[in-house]
Formats: sequence, C-alpha cells, structure tokens
Amino acid sequence: MTAREVALKALYSIEKSGAYINVALKEALSKGELPVQDKGLVTEIIYGVVSNKSAIDYIIMQFSKIKIKKMTPWVLGILRMGIYQIYYMDKIPHSAACNEAVTLAKKYSHGAGAGFVNGVLRSAARASENFEFPKSGDKVKDLSLEYSYPEWITEKIISEYGEEKCQELFEENRKAHSTTIRVNSLKTNAGELMEVLKNEGLECETVDGLKNTLIVRGKLNVGSSEAYKNGFYSLQNFSSQKAVEVLAPQPSSFVIDMCAAPGGKSCAIAEKMENRGKILSFDIFSHKVELIKKAALRLGIDIIDAKVMDSTVLNEELIQKADYILADVPCSGLGVIHKKPDIKWTRTKEDIVELCKIQEKILDNAAAYVKPGGTLVYSTCTILPEENRLRIKEFLKDNSEFKVVYEEQILTSSLGESGFYICKMVKG
Repeated sequence: MTAREVALKALYSIEKSGAYINVALKEALSKGELPVQDKGLVTEIIYGVVSNKSAIDYIIMQFSKIKIKKMTPWVLGILRMGIYQIYYMDKIPHSAACNEAVTLAKKYSHGAGAGFVNGVLRSAARASENFEFPKSGDKVKDLSLEYSYPEWITEKIISEYGEEKCQELFEENRKAHSTTIRVNSLKTNAGELMEVLKNEGLECETVDGLKNTLIVRGKLNVGSSEAYKNGFYSLQNFSSQKAVEVLAPQPSSFVIDMCAAPGGKSCAIAEKMENRGKILSFDIFSHKVELIKKAALRLGIDIIDAKVMDSTVLNEELIQKADYILADVPCSGLGVIHKKPDIKWTRTKEDIVELCKIQEKILDNAAAYVKPGGTLVYSTCTILPEENRLRIKEFLKDNSEFKVVYEEQILTSSLGESGFYICKMVKG
C-alpha cells in the first residue's frame, strides 16, 4: 500500500466515522512497513488536509462542476489530498500529485471518477501559481477562508486579540512545532539525559527558565527509546510543564490533581515533590486512570493515588484537606489546534457554554478542597476569555478569600508552546 493510499484511508475514517486525527494516524502508520520518509508524508498529508479542509474545498469548487456534497467520500478525499499537495507542499511536483491521485481514483472510484479527478487537479495545478483567495473586506470571513477556520472561532479570537494577532496565531498553528520533553529528576538530570539521547541519535537543547525541559532535534520515537522505557523522561509541552512550575508543590505536601489523565502533570508534580508526600489524581474514566498508574510506574513514582472520581461532584471528605490543587479543567482545546486540527471542525459555540458550566463546578469544588493558606492553580489549553480570565473573574466574585498571585495567557508559539492559560490563587 502506498503512502497516499494509507493517508486516504485515514482521512476517510476521520470524515465518515469521526475518528480523532491522532488515533487515525496511529492506526494508519501501524499497518504495513512504510519507510520513514513515507510515514512523514502520510503524517503531513493527513494533518494538512484536516487543518486546511475548508480552504481546500473552496479551491476544489473553483475547478469542479460537481458540488462537494455530490461527490463520494473517496473521490472527495482524493481531491483534497491532491489539492493539498499542489497548493501547500513545495517539494512535490504537480504532475506527481495528479498522477498518484488518478491512480487512487481508478481503485476507489471508476473510469469517469478518475477522469473527473484528473481534470479538476490539472486545472487547479495550472492556476496554482497565481491563485489568491478573494478579499471581501470582512476580516472574519477573509481570515476564516484563507486559514480554514469556522467563522465563529475567528470572530472570538479577533474580539479578544485583534485582527493582526489572530492572523499571527493562525500562521503559528500551521507551523511544525518542536518536540519537548520533561526530564525525570528522580532518575537523571538534563545534562545526563542529553548524553543518553545523543547515543540514541538525538540532539537536545535546554530551555531558559525550565531546568528539567529539553527541546529535541530529530525524530523521537518513544517506542524504540530505551531512555523512555527506563523512565528518564516524558513527552510534555512547555505550557503544560509551566502549570506545574507555577503550582510549585513542596515535598511532603498533599496535592489534588482534579482532572489528571493521562497523568503528565501528576507525574511532573511528583517529580517536583521528590516523590515525597501524597498526590490524589482522579479522572471520570477508569481506562484513563489506568494511564496515570502506568505513567507513574514507568517513572518510578509511588506517591500518586489514582482513582475514578467525578471532579464536578463535591467529595466532602476532601474539604480543606489539600495544600495544593491543580484544576486543569476540560476545555475547548483551541490552544492546541496546531497538533489537533480536527478541533476546528468538531467544536461548536454550544460546546463552549457547556464547558464553562463544567469548569465552574470543578473550580468551586477545588476551592472547597484547598486549605486556608493553600494554593489553587486553574489552567486550560484554550485561549478563549470566557474559559480563562472571565471564568476567574466570575469565580472571585463569590470567593473573596482567594487572591490571584500569578496569571498568564500563553499563545501558540512555534518554539514549542501551546495556547494555555494559568492562574495561581492563594486562599486566605
């Protein structure tokens, strides 16, 4: 099976079955023995097509007499892949993109379908050099079309950050981001790990202000990394690590991680506490709780008590028991579109309303669990104000005993940061 056929099947699964992009990609790459360069091509095509879907569809319609709704999912997928290669990938010749698409169309369609694909893509290829998206003068519509976003998301981001910053964010979300890892300070340090990973063929560099964080240069495969298997490091984004840095839990403390799965922050907290004290980590799903336990075992951590528990339901036994609380709540995820582009098409305005209600309940329960003098960190991986600064503003109206001592809205950066919000409060 060719790389493009593997990508096509994954895109079909995403479009027709609603598969998550990371799950579809993992399944696609697990079948057969594709060369490394082909795996890279599969990954780029899948992410590129999903990320730029509405813009690609607009381009298709400039050269097709058949409406997209009338096309079969296979033909549409083939066209989308072809357009993505022609308009968004510099290294692939237009002829190769067209020829490979026709070959797939012959297998997944019929003679007329292959001819249709050939005609659309060759016409699109001829026009590609001078193609421009139309400018209506309406910034919401124009940015949404060119960068392939639902208009409601664009409108919200412009409202909070302005047109220039919105465009900048959309550009950043198109870029490949660095791989960052968290050094397990219980087993090693940054310098030692850099040498170990060098022997695995990887170059790393340190990060200012985060002593246990490394940027990895090269293709990191944790499945074949002995350093990973031995628990020397974990994959974790800058922004996520910073939430734990801001929490700053001390050894021998009692910490509650309200929404802990898959365990990255709980384990980072344990490492910061030198594996001394107790961390109660809970999630609503049992299979996710098992992920927390598995992560802790690999890293040599034994102070995490992972349990199935609903963070929106108050547990009276925990009231005023915790020294530190981390409430990394469910959110829209609009800060991680660069690695989960399907969020653009699965999230709705109605979701935000419901998520805000959940966030409010979790935050209220977290406030009840923390001791007087204790610390509460609220965090999300989104950039919407109603889930972040406005959520805290509402919370403080009814919880005057809390004082904000640190607040930061992190925006997506190709250096490795995801969009993230962190607010640290101390209970008086």
